[in-house]
Amino acid sequence: LVQSSNTLPPELEERCLRWVEQFRKEMEEMPDERFAMEAAAVKANLLEKDIKLAEEISSVWGEILSTVPHSEHFKNPVFDRVEKFADVLTLNLDDSKDDDGVVEDTRVFKSAAELKKRVLQFYDEYFMSPEGRRAVSSRVYNRKAKDLFDQNIGKPGVISSYDDARMLKQHFPSNPTAPYW
Repeated sequence: LVQSSNTLPPELEERCLRWVEQFRKEMEEMPDERFAMEAAAVKANLLEKDIKLAEEISSVWGEILSTVPHSEHFKNPVFDRVEKFADVLTLNLDDSKDDDGVVEDTRVFKSAAELKKRVLQFYDEYFMSPEGRRAVSSRVYNRKAKDLFDQNIGKPGVISSYDDARMLKQHFPSNPTAPYW
């Protein structure tokens, strides 16, 4: 969530995009050893056990609510995706080949440089390219920016009235997607 009481939403969005580009440069310039340490820290954070029941439930509540019986994929949600992601961040320095000498898992990285290269490829594909990047932006204007708000009324993707919001909510499979307790 990014918000400001004195900066207009389009400028905030531009700043966010500039940060995404800057972070890409920081990752690229990061030494491989430090990148491996950061990956290990993310893995440790992902695998940290929940202390409270509310924490455990909130981590899977989206999966529980989104189980619309359209296909087998949605009937059986992937509750172990965090563990799978943490496994990908693990550097496997020993040879994990099967009997034929073929690497068993293509997500296993032999070095920090290899992991860093793959993370940067992923980042480029999903965050840097306009085709792969998807973001939800909710712009809320104050009274000082009423003229700018009025200019956007009726544009595609702009929800500017209560009726627009109601029509959008009709297309959501489940609402809300997170518990409010």
